[in-house]
Amino acid sequence: MYNQSKIILLSLVLFSSAGCSISRAVNKTLSPPADTKWVNVEVKNPSQYTKPFPLEVRYISYECKKKRISGFDGSVITEPSYNVIGIPMQQESGDIWKAKVAMTGGGSCKWTLSAVNLGIEYIDATHLGKDLVPGTAVGATLAFDNDASRNGQYRSVQGDLNLSPKYYPYISEWNLGEKKKELSLLGKESFLSLRVHDLNEIKFSPEIDENKVVKYIGIEKKSRARIQK
Repeated sequence: MYNQSKIILLSLVLFSSAGCSISRAVNKTLSPPADTKWVNVEVKNPSQYTKPFPLEVRYISYECKKKRISGFDGSVITEPSYNVIGIPMQQESGDIWKAKVAMTGGGSCKWTLSAVNLGIEYIDATHLGKDLVPGTAVGATLAFDNDASRNGQYRSVQGDLNLSPKYYPYISEWNLGEKKKELSLLGKESFLSLRVHDLNEIKFSPEIDENKVVKYIGIEKKSRARIQK
């Protein structure tokens, strides 16, 4: 259900990929060296109705570059290759989930860490409505290099992180076409965008206040939709 985080990470990959590829397939095998630095990720699950989604990790390679033909002027463009993988979170004691990510992915293409998505999503929505289904996820996108943060929307942070964003249930009711009701989470930002430096550990401890529910009710006819609080 973590569609939004997938869109964020894929948008980083597709940011400069307009045009036709003329490169051979890239070897995406990872083989972290014994001396690689690891980033430890810890997520505190705030509710029995939520769960941390698998880490979405993007590696970049300047060793195995790819070529494509520009869709604008037909010129040949050489650019780095990308390798997106999922790393499952492992439940430790109680509501603590952990995983670790290698900074150096290694392999024949010399993959290095570029970006990580982490966060939580609803896995059960019926406690707030029998017709509700889980919607999109929330969390943080961490950029480890300038390639991942090149759109300029990332806040620069130094050292280890301890994030505790607050979220509220957000019910979206769609009435045009296929009718459905989704339960997502709403906060100041759906995904925090951070350009990290010297990061060894990140702790993500979100809070959920289900005493306040935000509702979006879509139009049934061609008139304005409305938001309820």
